[in-house]
Amino acid sequence: MKKIKSIAIGIFLLVVGTTISNAQVNVNQSKGPHNGVIQNVGNYKIEMVERENNCSFYVLDTKGKTVSNKGVSGTVVFEFFNKTKATNPISLDINNALFVEVPKANIYTYCTISVNVKGKTITSRFRNNQVSEHDINHGHQH
Repeated sequence: MKKIKSIAIGIFLLVVGTTISNAQVNVNQSKGPHNGVIQNVGNYKIEMVERENNCSFYVLDTKGKTVSNKGVSGTVVFEFFNKTKATNPISLDINNALFVEVPKANIYTYCTISVNVKGKTITSRFRNNQVSEHDINHGHQH
């Protein structure tokens, strides 16, 4: 009986691990119209385009079309290796982009954008794809 339970648990963990792994790959590989990473947020999608010293975000509708940034406001919270945080306001940029400077003192691990679009607040958390998992676990970048 113990052997059957062990086999059943092993199969369950294998199936769950494979499902979770595929879900993570699909989220990280979803590219938007501006070649950024997309995350679904309710009736919207948020696309993040990373650069060395800044990030641009685009709010997209359910069909992937960029929503006007007119009247949009918000902030981005950057989380760092040492567990500290910094909050920067977004600026409205050309092509309906939401622009934010990346703090230069540290390499961030995650950033969370929170914006008000047409009276509705939408929030999404993105991983910094320019740092490795090893750097995050180790606490700094080499």
